[in-house]
Amino acid sequence: MHKTLLAALVAVSSLVSAHELWVSAPDKIAADDVLKADLGYSDYFPTLEAIAGDRVQIFKPLAIHATDGKTQEMNQKGENYQYEAKDKLAAGSYWLSAVYQPTFWSKNKDGWKQQNLTEMTDATTCQQAQMFGKKLLSVGGGAVDVAAISKPIGQNLEIVPLADPTQIKVDERFPVQIYYQGKPLAGATVIATSDTFMAKDLDATRDERPPQAFSGKTDKDGKVNVIPQLEGLWKIKVAHKAPFEDQKTCLEYSNTATLLVPIGSQRAENLYK
Repeated sequence: MHKTLLAALVAVSSLVSAHELWVSAPDKIAADDVLKADLGYSDYFPTLEAIAGDRVQIFKPLAIHATDGKTQEMNQKGENYQYEAKDKLAAGSYWLSAVYQPTFWSKNKDGWKQQNLTEMTDATTCQQAQMFGKKLLSVGGGAVDVAAISKPIGQNLEIVPLADPTQIKVDERFPVQIYYQGKPLAGATVIATSDTFMAKDLDATRDERPPQAFSGKTDKDGKVNVIPQLEGLWKIKVAHKAPFEDQKTCLEYSNTATLLVPIGSQRAENLYK
């Protein structure tokens, strides 16, 4: 039975993975500014939208990670995807993170529900999904400490830059390293696109088939060079699946992670109008 379910899992396009998670925030703020940021979760990057009521509990609050390892959660304020820092931040570089907590999703003839195989006995597929997003923030100016930001912050699946994301130029190599459960992930496919690249094929973008501007596989150390081809807001993404230990409960783990990197000043508008 479970072999049949696994085959169906591979064959059926998963609605669970259709949504993506990212962090929307300024690239830099002054030291006396209060940080405001958004949790992006939709099919329509980079457009923000309200999170469905039955999914709000899945997300952790946006968090701020200092390079010394200290982490603080942000306050949800305004729409359910909007957040604000509790206090002003000292000058320096910070990671902002979004987390979609482990959630079972199973599908039967009636569609997807937040259940596992023991709860949905007629399911044709089951995943335990997790999603992660990151974006770098500079407070008060100053140079980015590459050594400090080139370390994982502890996401289950994570994209770690090996160069200063604020200094990447068009057609230059941007090295990143992929970690899964704290270890480098070899052979992972990393894709990337930007709002400006998606604007080149609006029909596909609006049909939830946004064109990808880069694809590459990680080496034995989990490293790959992403090459941005034009200015824009770039979203680097990696996905990884692994068998679930108890096949009677669910079939696989499904993890995705994104890293947003702004390059240059050009941005696309009205992608979905």
